[in-house]
Amino acid sequence: MSVEVQEILDFLLSANDYLISTHINADGDAYASVLSMAYFLEKLDKKYQIIIEDQKLDSKYQFLWGFDKIQSYSDKVYTQFGAAVILDVPNLKRLGKPSKFLPSADYCVQIDHHPLEEKFAKYSFVDANASSTSLLVYELISKSNVEITSELANLLFTGIMYDTGRFSFSNTTQRDFEVAAELLKKDVSPSEVSNHLFFNNSFEAMKIVGYGLANMQSFLDGRVCIIHIPRHIMNEDYNSEIEELTNFSIAIKDVEVGLFIREVKPNFFKVSFRSKGRVNVNSIAKIFGGGGHIHAAGCRYEGDFQKLCDKLIKEIEKQLKNLEK
Repeated sequence: MSVEVQEILDFLLSANDYLISTHINADGDAYASVLSMAYFLEKLDKKYQIIIEDQKLDSKYQFLWGFDKIQSYSDKVYTQFGAAVILDVPNLKRLGKPSKFLPSADYCVQIDHHPLEEKFAKYSFVDANASSTSLLVYELISKSNVEITSELANLLFTGIMYDTGRFSFSNTTQRDFEVAAELLKKDVSPSEVSNHLFFNNSFEAMKIVGYGLANMQSFLDGRVCIIHIPRHIMNEDYNSEIEELTNFSIAIKDVEVGLFIREVKPNFFKVSFRSKGRVNVNSIAKIFGGGGHIHAAGCRYEGDFQKLCDKLIKEIEKQLKNLEK
């Protein structure tokens, strides 16, 4: 057992009254990892609250144990927390408003698989080579005396399946299959999890996906694909359901970088990046104040859509030219 894992386990056994939180616009790995941690703390007889910034929780994750325990941030006064476990968050900006409730760093745990951008906790378990934060939570819990039950296995499997894209993304490793095999022994149904995550979309959301595919554009001799959902088509109720457009943007022959750009407010855009391997989209996202992984990243941009596209294409072109030298 690594020193950092043992230190985290010792700390979790010694403290109480935990804040559990994750990043803004929580996704499958975020939901799964915070709920897995909540389950673990509950088995340790610890008090906790799960608070995330998102004002609307994603209902597709209602099938997970503990979903009803998640609270959206509000300005009401919360009990002072004695400790905190923050998951899938590389910096406090990504945590958002729940950061107001953090105790001092000496009483915080940071568990994440993103490249470390800000160390805000004394106890950290950060591995950028891991496929998901849920995998790291598994590694932690498996070293404890808490049994991995069917409910907990379902949570952990969900997070790993989500962030590996059904075990198809380049971040998928042998360890993911090893852990998945162990979790399947606990009566997890891959088909049921997959149906909840990827095949439970509304008719309206699929029409937005259809619009995006019908209007996608190609640049740099077919090496870049941009899928854009403008404000008059966008409906924030279907945010998670249309996220698959990010993967569709890279699903085309000869495309090296895919971009999914949605206008969430007038002249305010959320950009999701995908790379097939050669282009480091994390470095590009950072130029725009975002970040993520080498092959998957994101950012936000306020301004003119065409200027945004021109800037993004310019940065991608720079990387492609450097690779060709």
